[in-house]
Amino acid sequence: MLKAIRKTRIYEEVVSQIHELIREGKFKAGDQLPSERELAETFKVSRTSLREALRALETEGLVVSRTGTGTFVADLPIESLVAPLATLLIEQKSALADIFETRKLIEPHIASLAAGRATKRDIERMKRILQKQREEVDRGATGVEEDAEFHFSIARATQNHALEKLVSGLMDILSHSREESLQTPGRRLASLESHHKILSAIQDHDKQEARAAMLRHIEQVEQSVFSGKKKKPQISIGQTRLEEERRTS
Repeated sequence: MLKAIRKTRIYEEVVSQIHELIREGKFKAGDQLPSERELAETFKVSRTSLREALRALETEGLVVSRTGTGTFVADLPIESLVAPLATLLIEQKSALADIFETRKLIEPHIASLAAGRATKRDIERMKRILQKQREEVDRGATGVEEDAEFHFSIARATQNHALEKLVSGLMDILSHSREESLQTPGRRLASLESHHKILSAIQDHDKQEARAAMLRHIEQVEQSVFSGKKKKPQISIGQTRLEEERRTS
């Protein structure tokens, strides 16, 4: 099942073999991996190399480390969520509306989690990012990199590596539309202001306000992105049922 590792690029070889085992279904979603000692002995590598490989797998979203319990195969590898979203956005321009809808479902909850879990270090990191964003905006730049970094820092404050990976993927596939949005007059300062409101709620550990502030922010960005563009009509569930009743009556 497992094979000894060559002495070149040791941790990458470990990563490669675990990737293969997951693809083959020998390690399934939710399965606990053998202990570090067992894996190191099986692969014939040092514990240091083994830990480096596990860190790389965790960064990829393939495994999750649980303190005091062990390392587990992720229930749903993040790439399986992000990759289809990226493909959809590239192939269908209308998919942008769907992705904003996804953001409104996910990111307010992430902000709420961050409000409950953020450390002083997390908050100081966010403050530094927003200061840098202010400097970029003041010199006439969009501050788009700092904008993305701020959203990622919120995900990081949840202490949930899978959410970090998901937000990072969303920021990457939305980079063009976000850059476009920040070109809108007044949008850069508005974005910065709403970021400060989100940070204030997180700093106060106010989960409800953090959730609300993030939702307002995404809605404002969505409005900016779609301003001047023809939107597809939003049909409620009630309207859909009414139309179905009319067709069948």
